[in-house]
Amino acid sequence: MEFEIVKVHTTTYFESNESDIQKIRLSDGSDEMVEQVVRYIDNNFEYYFTSREGLKTKVETVHPAYSDPYIRTKANQITSDNLLSLPRF
Repeated sequence: MEFEIVKVHTTTYFESNESDIQKIRLSDGSDEMVEQVVRYIDNNFEYYFTSREGLKTKVETVHPAYSDPYIRTKANQITSDNLLSLPRF
């Protein structure tokens, strides 16, 4: 299954790291906590968002040794497709 992320929620509006994302809003209007999204992606669900350029960018999980897992976009040559470029809610 594929899910499109359309908005992100962070502790404050000015967070600058994808690890600060607490929850996401999907294109169907539902919200999911990042912990849940991490579990789903790790179980082969696909999440993505569409950049301003219309490109579909996949999301992956990161599991740091000394902090909570988080989500980020898969690395590519485009810097404007970061999850933090999405609107906040």
